[in-house]
Amino acid sequence: MSWADNIATEAADTLCCASCGIAEVDDIELKNCDDCDLVRYCSDTCQEDHRPDHEAMCKERAAKLRDEILFKQPESSYLGDCPICCLPLSLDPKKSVPYYCCSKLACKGCTTANMMRQLDDEGAPNGCPFCRQLYSKSEEESERQNKKRFEANDPLALREAGMKHFGDGDYDGAFEYFTKAA
Repeated sequence: MSWADNIATEAADTLCCASCGIAEVDDIELKNCDDCDLVRYCSDTCQEDHRPDHEAMCKERAAKLRDEILFKQPESSYLGDCPICCLPLSLDPKKSVPYYCCSKLACKGCTTANMMRQLDDEGAPNGCPFCRQLYSKSEEESERQNKKRFEANDPLALREAGMKHFGDGDYDGAFEYFTKAA
């Protein structure tokens, strides 16, 4: 009997004890095998009695479950997903662009696609790919926009202020801003 046949047979028996065959009814509650979750038992003695028959398949299934858990890729990074294409943002900070107007991080692909769109369509405004707000035309306007986000306790603006303090060597100030951003 192959491994798949064993699983099919034992899956059909999930409503009864794998050792003695007692069905699960109102007063009898069956417990799953701790390692593989393929079979169920009515008591610890039934589990011990069935162990020699079940041990090889149990170890094989438990190893597959461990590998599945170990090698499963996370759904996304801790940075989240790009709000435009919904793909996970890269952990490399050079591959994502912060937009302070809407406090979003967008991937380089979406940023590049937005720039290409703006180049192809000469009448298209030059702005954020997410909220479409126009980019600042002067340094003062940019500073005013950043200050507004900072006063609103925007985590992205606080992180950027922390990075600025860190770059200037003010580690205590940087720590304070990073703590507020978190």
